Order: sequence, then C-alpha cells, then structure tokens
Amino acid sequence: MSENKPRLFTTPLEDLIHNSMIPYAEYVIMDRAIPRVEDGLKPVQRRVLYTMYELGNTPDKPTKKSARIVGDCLGKFHPHGDTSVYGALVRLAQDFNVRNVLVDGQGNFGSVDGDGAAAMRYTEARLSPLALELLRDIEKDTVDFTNNFDDTLKEPLTLPGRFPNLLVNGAYGIAVGLATNIPTHNLGETIDGCIALLRKPDITLKEMLKHIKGPDFPTGGYIMGDIEKAYETGKGKIFIKAKCKIEQEKGRESIVITELPYQVNKSVLQQKIIALREDKHLKENEHNLVMGIQDVVDESDVNGVRIVIKVKKDYHAHEILDELYKRSDLTVSFNINMVAIAGGKPKQLSLLEILSEYVKYQIEVIVRRSKYEYNEAKDKEHILEALVKAVQAIDEVVEIIKTSKNTAEARVRLMQAFDIDTVQAQAILDLRLARLTSLEVFKLEKELEDLRALIKKLDEIIRNKDRQKDVLIQEMLIIKKKFADPRRSTIIGSEEEIVVETPGNVVVEDCVIYFNGNNEIRRAPKKDFTKAYVSLKATTEPKNLVIGYFDTKSDREIRIFTDMGNCYKFMASDLPYTKLREKANPSVVITKNFEPGEKIINVFDFIAESEKSVNEEELIFCTKLGAVKRSKFSEYEMPRKDSFQAIKLAEGDSVISVDVAEKDADVVFVSEQGMGLRFKNSDIPLQGRVSMGVKGMILADNDKAIFAGQTLKSGEIFVISNTSFAKRVLVSFIPETARARKGVKMIEFKNKKVELLIGADYVTVPYAIGVLSDTNEVSVISTEDIKIEKRETRGKPLTNVNYFRVITGIIPHRTHPM
Repeated sequence: MSENKPRLFTTPLEDLIHNSMIPYAEYVIMDRAIPRVEDGLKPVQRRVLYTMYELGNTPDKPTKKSARIVGDCLGKFHPHGDTSVYGALVRLAQDFNVRNVLVDGQGNFGSVDGDGAAAMRYTEARLSPLALELLRDIEKDTVDFTNNFDDTLKEPLTLPGRFPNLLVNGAYGIAVGLATNIPTHNLGETIDGCIALLRKPDITLKEMLKHIKGPDFPTGGYIMGDIEKAYETGKGKIFIKAKCKIEQEKGRESIVITELPYQVNKSVLQQKIIALREDKHLKENEHNLVMGIQDVVDESDVNGVRIVIKVKKDYHAHEILDELYKRSDLTVSFNINMVAIAGGKPKQLSLLEILSEYVKYQIEVIVRRSKYEYNEAKDKEHILEALVKAVQAIDEVVEIIKTSKNTAEARVRLMQAFDIDTVQAQAILDLRLARLTSLEVFKLEKELEDLRALIKKLDEIIRNKDRQKDVLIQEMLIIKKKFADPRRSTIIGSEEEIVVETPGNVVVEDCVIYFNGNNEIRRAPKKDFTKAYVSLKATTEPKNLVIGYFDTKSDREIRIFTDMGNCYKFMASDLPYTKLREKANPSVVITKNFEPGEKIINVFDFIAESEKSVNEEELIFCTKLGAVKRSKFSEYEMPRKDSFQAIKLAEGDSVISVDVAEKDADVVFVSEQGMGLRFKNSDIPLQGRVSMGVKGMILADNDKAIFAGQTLKSGEIFVISNTSFAKRVLVSFIPETARARKGVKMIEFKNKKVELLIGADYVTVPYAIGVLSDTNEVSVISTEDIKIEKRETRGKPLTNVNYFRVITGIIPHRTHPM
C-alpha cells in the first residue's frame, strides 16, 4: 500500500497576481466601490432602487418593510449579504449623509449622533419623489440591460438618471488601489451648470463656477479652501467649519452650535470638547481658554442641531470659540477625490469632465427614448390609418364581414379590399361598434392627426442635435423647479468672513409664520417652507389644520388678534422652528397666556421703525353681532405691553375677522340665517384702538354673523349649510348698499327650523377647503368643484364628503394678504 504524498503546485508570483489579484481588483472597482458617472450610483445602490421600482414601492404607495426590499434585492440582483444591501438603503434615506434623499424611510434610520438604523424588520421605506427622476423612462429602452447573477432576470447597467446625481449626492468608496470621495452639491446649481454647458460647450471653469459655486453639504456649515483647483484637477482639499452663534442670558455668554461640519458625529464632538477642557496638558497652560467652558449641553431636536457650550463668567465666548475652531472638530478637512466609472473604466475627473460625460449620456437617453416613442407612434399610426379607412367605408366593411364564412376569410377579404396588411385587418375586425358614432369617428381622425404631429416632432428630435439639447434643458428645468432648494453651506474666502451671531449682531432670516386651529403659532425657515406645511391632506386632525400663513423676517414683531378682542405681541425670533406634524411644546405655544376658550383670528407682522410708513395701513375688525371698526395699524404699537385690548366688545360679542384694509374693496357680512350685506370699506369711520366700532350689519333675533371680510367686485362667496349643501355666489349678485342694513338672502333653506348656514368664505382664486363632519373627519374639496348659483337657490350637496353632516365652518388654504 503506497502512501499518499502531498502534491505541490508551483506558480510564479506574476501569474498569481495576474490570475487572482487583478480580477479581484477589477471586480471591486467596477462592481462594488466606485459609482458610474451616468447615474452617480454604485451597483448595490442601483439594484436597491431598481428593486423598489419593480416592487411598485413608489411615493404614491404605502411604505413596505425594509426586509422585504432587501430580500427581493438579494434574491434577484445582489447576492452578497443583507448587510451591504440594507446599509445602502439606509444611507440613501439619511438626510444628514445625502443632500437629497432617494429613499423615504419610516422608522429609525440612524442619526447624526452615530446611532445605527434599527433592524430591517422594524423599518419601512419607499422611493422618494426625486428617486423617480433617476428611474424615469427606464421602460422605454433608454438604458442597456444585462443578465443578473444567475441569468434568470435582466437588470439595468445604469439608470436613466435625469438629474446629475453623482454631484448632487456625492459618493464615497474605497476600492483596490484607488478611492473616491465626491462632495454633495446643490441640485439647482448642478442643473444650472449642465444647462450652461449645453448652451456653451467650450465653457471655462471660471464661468462654470458662477453656476456651481462649490459643494453644498446637507448639514450646512462654512466651506473654505481652493475649490477651483479641486474642480480643475478632480483632487484637492477644502475645510468645513461649524456655524455658531453667541447668546447671552443673565450676564453669561453661551456658544450655540447650529450647523455641524459634514459627517461629524455630534455626540463624539461633545465628548471631545469636554475632553479638551479636562486635558491635563492644557490645564497646565495658564492661558488655556478652553478652561472657560462650564458645561456642554445638547438641546438638538427635530428642528435641527443646537449644542450649547456654557461659558464661565470671567471668560469671553468669542475667544473660546476661536480656540475650539482650532482644536476640535468644529473645523474638519474634506479631501476631494472625484473618481468615477466613465467610458467603462475608472477615471479621475474634473468638474467639467463629470458634467460633459453626464450631458452626453442624457442626450443618448433622450435619443433612445425618442426612437422608442417614435416606433410606438408609427405602429399606432399604422393601425389608426386602417381604422379611419374602415369607418369612412363602414357599409362595405360590414358587408364583407357579414358575407364571410369565418374570421380568417373576412381578414383576407378586408386586406384585398382596402390594400392593408394582417395587423390592420385584425384591428378592423376588433373595432367596437361604439366607435362608429359620428363623435368617435371625429376622435379617430383627430387622434391620427395628433399622432402624425407627434411623429414629426420625435423625428425632429432624433435627427436634430440642437433639438435634443432643447428637450434636455426643458426637462432639467422642470426637475429644478420641482425639487431644488436653497444652498445650505456658505462658501467663504477666509476665516474673517465667518459671521457669528451675537446679542448685538442679530442675523436676520427670512421665515414663515403659520398658525392652526389648535391656537398654535409656529415658524418655519423660508428656504424649507413648502405647501406641504399647509396641505389640508397633511393631517386628519382638524385642530392641526393650518388656518393661515405669511412671509416675514426674524427681526419683525408679530401681532396676534383674537376673538375676544385682544392683541398679543412677540418677536418672530422668539419662535423656535417647528414642523407641522410635530407636537407643540410650551415654548412653541405663545398663546399660553390666552384666556380660557380664546381663539386666534389672524396674525400679522409689524414693520420695523425704518419702514414705519407701512404701519399707516389700516385694519378692519368685524364682529359676530355685526359691528365693524377701522383703525390705523400704528394704534397697535404699544411698545411697553406684550398684550392689550385691540377692540372693545359688547357683552356676548366676539371678533370674527381682522384684515388689512384694501383700496376700493367692499366689506361683506354673511349671517347664520343666510343673509348677506355688502358695503364700501370707506364707509367705515376711522376710530381709535379701544373703540367699539359702528354697526356694520343689522341682525335679526337669534341671528349672528358667521363670516365677514373684504371682497373685490369680481370675487365670489362660498357658502355651505349644516346639511352639506354648498354653492358659490358672485359678489356682484349682492347689491351694494350702505352699512347698517339687514342685507339680502344668500341661500334658500328648505327647513328653516333645522338648517343653518354654518360656513362662508371669500374666494378669489381656486383653493382647497376642509369640511369637518360630525364624526370629526376632515374632507378636502376644491372651490372649483362648487357651482356658481343665484342667491335664492339652495345649492348642491357635497357628494365627496361622505354624506356626513357638516358641523363646522371653512378652513381656508391661502397666503395671508400682507
């Protein structure tokens, strides 16, 4: 029996590297760590987004469990472990890592403190609206597909990528022998840069920097460094500094950090600042300013970062801040290394090269899409031509079909009679009888005409390069208008340009003040404020519906006018930034000093003294018992009082409207018993702050005014009864009279003992209204869905409010007139 001797294989090192190391390196570079310049995505990110798209996990659908998404992606496209897939999904949902999120996450997706995301079985996700722009037109042969890992499915090599995602969301990756580190940029700026390149292909870098000013990080901060050199070579270093301000309370200063450098861990930063204070080497230095730090407190919330560094009494906050900028992560460096896959291989790319490669790809996408749509349109034209022929000679067609033995014979005879092919003959056989009406025949001919115009347009796009550029520019401008937001990072030339807000140096910000039915006054940054804040569909909680909002500045004084005739004032800057769905806290609810049951009627900003002439505008008050008053805005300065009486009210009366007097406008009252009155606002005498006003409308016993406001003669009044009958009445239908009259009937009640008019509002442009049912549910309708009728009619039932009895009035959705 012979012994088994071990077999040795000798392989030269150069062969081993060639056969093993190089293929591995190529795989890591091309299929794992480096993004494509076309869509800015790594393979795992692309596969996650495509998996969600295939699942129908779109913004208009409910979220799906992350585990479901990861499982599908693993089984179909990326069999490399769930950790990598879920990690990619989580990063795409983190608004502190990517500039514009591509995944809308629900649940714990980590934090800027370094907390990891919850397990995939606990979180849910769906595509963000912007992610759809990366996938748009993918079904129209715009990109190449390849086999998946087991050759059972097809996956895209790239996504159509309708915006420059590589720059917008940046990239980070370490491969074998190379790495990439691309900073995030502003979406609007990068689109402007692409358009500038399309319009001027030989644009210089200096000209491009007028459009793309530099990186724009999701966490904000200051950026300084040689940005131009980094963009020119694709490699360079910049510095990111935190944004801070100095606050003073009870004679002591505090440093407040409001924006962190990109990818700085907030929790670790706090620990390092405390460690600096405790550093024994620094303690031995008698000039150590860090010793002036008393405490570090994290007051961050959903509104943003707020780290408060409390300063000891005998130290200066400015000096400590300068020291922290030098010694802590309040200043970090960012090494720009713009490497991406372009032309099938990794390349170090300059800014202009990235934009050039991206624009070239987008032109290709548009051409391929146009060819696809052109072929589809030609196929449809081919069939429509036969259908039009058939309906124009319908008697002959019917006769051929009736006298044929079977379908096959009919098909052949139709082909011979009309000189058409098999597809066209089958389309005629499938023609429905309903399409033989004169209207349908006209529609067929019109459809064919429109189709030929589309074919001509698509053919022009395919053949004409200038037309391709025009289409790309138009489509990118639409994306910019829909998704672009203001820059978050501030680019500075030197440290001297850093602005530190102090009690004597207040930075004035544009903001929006809005208030809801729960007596909450809230503030949002102007740059972040969108219609989502005031959408009536944003909540089913009636008390959270937004009643009004207006643009202002953080240095303005705000005036609140209530139904009890009181006025409350505060500074806009006193309001912390608050999100619509966030639960209010005492610091947000300025109305904590309200009397029980007191409700907000309207809110205004008060102009600074340098603009005092604006305060000579006038306010018009209207009350439930029909009183009306006109006073100058300056009557409500009251510099030494935070609250005061705005109008004197009779017993049982309350304010129902407060508006800025408009030139040549009328005042309209509508009462609960359906009476309407219109008179000129100039008929109201000018009175002082504490006066009761004069009679505006004479009301019958047990009647009260439910709406009063100013209108233009071209406007409309929307009225609704408590049995859900509604209509619009033109203002011109209400005769103009003097004030102190009973008015005329606005709506007919079928049963006057039961029905009441419970809502009315002035309409100038279409807008959404919320109607609250007796089951406390809010239905949203458009004023355009309500018909205009005469004053004497009852109106039409609101069929889209689930037939519930309406028990409350109207909640308008429009911008405040000031």
